[in-house]
Amino acid sequence: MRFECCGCKKSFSGAGLTVNIKGKEEMYCADCYWKLQKQYDQKKTCEDCGYFDEESCQKIGKTLAPAKVGYTNYFIEAETCRNFSTEKKGSSKKKEKELTETQKEAIVLAKTLTEKGQTLTYFCCHCGAPIKIGAKAPEIQYICPRCKGDLEIVNLAKFIKQHQ
Repeated sequence: MRFECCGCKKSFSGAGLTVNIKGKEEMYCADCYWKLQKQYDQKKTCEDCGYFDEESCQKIGKTLAPAKVGYTNYFIEAETCRNFSTEKKGSSKKKEKELTETQKEAIVLAKTLTEKGQTLTYFCCHCGAPIKIGAKAPEIQYICPRCKGDLEIVNLAKFIKQHQ
């Protein structure tokens, strides 16, 4: 089956690369896709703005539609936004509100370990680095210090309860 590239207008065979820009899904050849990705990488994006919060703008109060180039979402409304600011507007109170019940429970249990003088060691699920909770490390780490992998997939509250 033959397709036509939306960038260079040449026809090509095989599976094209799908791009979603301004609500339209278009097919691109590999060369045009690569150029388009480089072009979007250089644009100013909403992720750098202090008002941006998970696909929505706090300043204007609406959900933003991303331009999808492959597996990457680009929120490029920042190119034309008058409210764009690189200063972080979030407060520590907001972060406390965002904690889930299991995270709050894990924090309480980690404080209990610290008060008892105990240390619990577990290993990063990505690289195997030892991570300590308790007397030697009173703060719960959500990112592995070695590989920078996300550690929130580990249910620490359940883990600490099992080892008390």
